[in-house]
Amino acid sequence: MGLRLLFLAAALTAAAQSLPEGPGKDLVELICSSCHTTERIAAKQWTKSQWQAKVLEMLQEEPDVTQPERDRIVEYLAKTFPAKVNVNKAEAKELETALELSTENAAAIVQYREKNGSFKKLDDLKKVPGVDAAKLDSEKDRVEF
Repeated sequence: MGLRLLFLAAALTAAAQSLPEGPGKDLVELICSSCHTTERIAAKQWTKSQWQAKVLEMLQEEPDVTQPERDRIVEYLAKTFPAKVNVNKAEAKELETALELSTENAAAIVQYREKNGSFKKLDDLKKVPGVDAAKLDSEKDRVEF
């Protein structure tokens, strides 16, 4: 009985620590917080594919968690705790993965940077010919200079 109470207390403490609002937060708190503190979850900053791999790994033996629930968890985590990338240091492949850009767009950013110098702000990044400014706006929380 003592072990069950300890587990329950730990789970309630983890769930009580609040995550940012968003679709899927309830599932993350219910499912993920039973094993991990919200601080541990929030400390990660990964790409969507990295979150997918981690959720698959963590929930591989949890048949009661449906695929749509897993997808909502991944969407929440990827949106709330995205990978960040320094656009002045990253190689094209890293830009492609972290910002979910095409291979061509990522290569164009690196070529532009090599020719014109470091980017100082998002507007500088939007000057790269052929790169979709709206896409960069949607990924701005992942960009570091």
